[in-house]
Amino acid sequence: MALKLKKEYAGVVYSPRREEIYSNGGGVLYPRPVELHHAGELNGLVLAVFDHYTLQEPPVFPIYASRDHGRTWEFYSQVEDTKNGHGMRFQPMLLELDRDVADLPAGTLLLTGNSIPLSFETTELLLFVSRDHGKSWECRSSICAGGPPIERNWEALGPVWEPFLYLNAEGDLTVVYTDERPHTDRRFNQTLALAVSTDGGKSWGEQKMVCAIPDGEQRPGMAIVTRLPNGRYFMCYEIVCFAAQTPQGETPTCDVYCRFSDDGVDWGDPAYWGKRIEAADGMYLGNMPYCLWVPQGGENGTVIVSGKRDSGELGLRDPGDFLVNYNLGEGPWEKVHMLVSYDARIHQAGWSMGMCTIEDGSRLLQLAPTQCDPVLLQISYGIGDLETV
Repeated sequence: MALKLKKEYAGVVYSPRREEIYSNGGGVLYPRPVELHHAGELNGLVLAVFDHYTLQEPPVFPIYASRDHGRTWEFYSQVEDTKNGHGMRFQPMLLELDRDVADLPAGTLLLTGNSIPLSFETTELLLFVSRDHGKSWECRSSICAGGPPIERNWEALGPVWEPFLYLNAEGDLTVVYTDERPHTDRRFNQTLALAVSTDGGKSWGEQKMVCAIPDGEQRPGMAIVTRLPNGRYFMCYEIVCFAAQTPQGETPTCDVYCRFSDDGVDWGDPAYWGKRIEAADGMYLGNMPYCLWVPQGGENGTVIVSGKRDSGELGLRDPGDFLVNYNLGEGPWEKVHMLVSYDARIHQAGWSMGMCTIEDGSRLLQLAPTQCDPVLLQISYGIGDLETV
């Protein structure tokens, strides 16, 4: 048995206007969708959030909604930086609670993202909650704070980046994020870190390392987590490689790896690279992954992983394929065609695509930044039927 992904719909969530964005910016990036399942009469509503690089200061995270299962979209609400006033600038993501967590009832929406001032002097990952299914938002806590959003800025405190929220096996709110602050110890360049909240995100426990390669070169980051039907957790992430070789003996620019956890907190030895996700013909994904488990595809369902491939690697406009696995993330991976196409020659096209299931899990929604022109990007969608064949 295998997964069949039949594309049914495609379109645009949002297209910016050239006059409203920075002259050197693409306009939008980093889309993340969620379908509401614990919202009463709003069940089935699909929400999407993304970066929005406008001339407006301070920036906000716009949230768009679809009331027809992803076919058409409209502005729904926005998330403002009510803590710092700096603006919500980078890397948003949404989570709907499927159970009560501390004082937050099932159906509460959570959002996290990066608060960064226009001076680009600091980074801070903030947590917001919505008690009315995304119409209004309040800042609940600061997860962590770091230095300027500049990579490999060795003489300054490193930044914090790219948060992702999920519930661990104990039902506690957990966040994994990219942490460059440990580069004060030159054994580390960039690391993946994790923190747990036992009070529904009001406060956060001590940071725990997930992936920290002590060679001063490698940069693990951009982690995404999905839970498998056997209760284990699957994480995918990129490792940007510089001087040192990978465990496969190569020195590519950036590969996607995975690792597992029984409880969503202990991910094993942080120095372990993980397993590279690659197909039998040697194709592997190159950076900015997203992963999701779906029940279709066989007895164990399917783990689906997306990633951006550079045109220099493939020589193609369309990078083409998900990699999928039918054995809970272990063993071989196969190719299934993606739902959104983009021109890989444009640097930020395809940057950090998001996906979720919709219509009671029968379809997959994929979001991606795609090109409007040689510079400007828009948020596009593709919708496909999930079938077992």
